[in-house]
Amino acid sequence: MGLRFRKSIKLGKHTRLNLNKKSFGVSFGGKGARFTLNSKGRRTSTFGIPGTGLSYTTTSGGKEKSRSKSKAKGRKVRGSSTGAAKPSGCLIVAACIGIIFIMICLVMAVVIGKNKNGNGSSVTLEWTQSDISVNSKAYIPNLYLKVDGKKANEISPPEIQISNNDICKIEYKDSNYAQVIYEIIPLKDGFADITATYDGVTSEPVTITVDMGEKVETTTATTTETETEPPETTTETTTTAKQQEIVYITPTGDKYHTKSCRYYSDSCMAMTKEQAIQAGYTACDVCH
Repeated sequence: MGLRFRKSIKLGKHTRLNLNKKSFGVSFGGKGARFTLNSKGRRTSTFGIPGTGLSYTTTSGGKEKSRSKSKAKGRKVRGSSTGAAKPSGCLIVAACIGIIFIMICLVMAVVIGKNKNGNGSSVTLEWTQSDISVNSKAYIPNLYLKVDGKKANEISPPEIQISNNDICKIEYKDSNYAQVIYEIIPLKDGFADITATYDGVTSEPVTITVDMGEKVETTTATTTETETEPPETTTETTTTAKQQEIVYITPTGDKYHTKSCRYYSDSCMAMTKEQAIQAGYTACDVCH
């Protein structure tokens, strides 16, 4: 009883590499149609109707049958030196494998390219607001930079470059998993477009308007009226207190809570209610 060896290796969805003791080959196709080419040059095509058991097979190329060889044994083949040499089966199989390998590399390159933006980075930057107004030194809103594609608290603050201007100064304040928080320090009245750049990616600008002069005049007039009309002072103080109401946000939620809320924990970050609303947070249904 002779030793037999046969192994079939799947190269793709419709491609297999077939190995046996005397030769190897590559087959292409699926149900209903399959084409096989082996190292001896034999080409086999099979066509059938799935589920019926009917199929048609044709074979061409390769070595002749042993019976034909025995009949032709001893005959001299004339003109063999002038005939054109045919490519061997090994070269054909190697070429097919090379083509398949190149196609796989091209597909991988396209997939990797889709996962990156035009600058070769998977990170995107976006300000949570398109414009911010600073009208009083008593209350200056924070600036929030949303980071996608990477955790914001894993980025070192100096790695994010903020554009320079002479209207206000932007300083790093804090960060969490989704955004970086900056403090606005006004320098003079005017407006400036601020951008952030990280890893070759630049955000759309946010416009910061500083208008401190009008607020100073309003404050002076209010102070004069307060001396003569004490009841208005109480109303203004209450309004200021409401504006400065402190709320708390969780590291993963999109709601803001009071300290008495059941969702409050030591990991919550404190900010004013107005800052929370500007950052896109909404009121908790339990504590508000």
